[in-house]
Amino acid sequence: MKAFRLVSMLALILALGVATTSCKKVKDADVQTAVQTALAANPDLADVSVAVLDQVATLTGTVQDDETKALAETTVAAVKNVKSVVNNLEVVPPAPDFTEIDAALNAALVDALKDHATVVAEVKEGVVTLTGEIKKRDLQTLMEKVNALNPQQVVNNITVK
Repeated sequence: MKAFRLVSMLALILALGVATTSCKKVKDADVQTAVQTALAANPDLADVSVAVLDQVATLTGTVQDDETKALAETTVAAVKNVKSVVNNLEVVPPAPDFTEIDAALNAALVDALKDHATVVAEVKEGVVTLTGEIKKRDLQTLMEKVNALNPQQVVNNITVK
């Protein structure tokens, strides 16, 4: 009878211990959901992914600058039950907008090509591509005019006669 009481008492203590510790255990999935919700609140962090293991949040993906990278880290660190943050975000600046540059180059090329009717220029993302035909003696003059416009690059596909 005493043995039964002792076993019952130990079983009760064990059950209470398991119940107490399991109630305090935070699930990584719950932490990850909370972190994703916090990140989703900021459109600058749209390309940031998170994985949570043992309450450590690991950030991956790309952001536009160092300030946004730091913002992602502080945002995640502020989420309840995040022990630490591993910031593996890569800073990738946005591609430059060449719309204005291309328009300025196209406008300036009209004047540069006015004496070379057989040459055609195409501008894309700051790169000028020349095609057509030109006399050898005129090529250097044309190239000087085009290079003076300061394009990103000049691609010379002109046939020299």
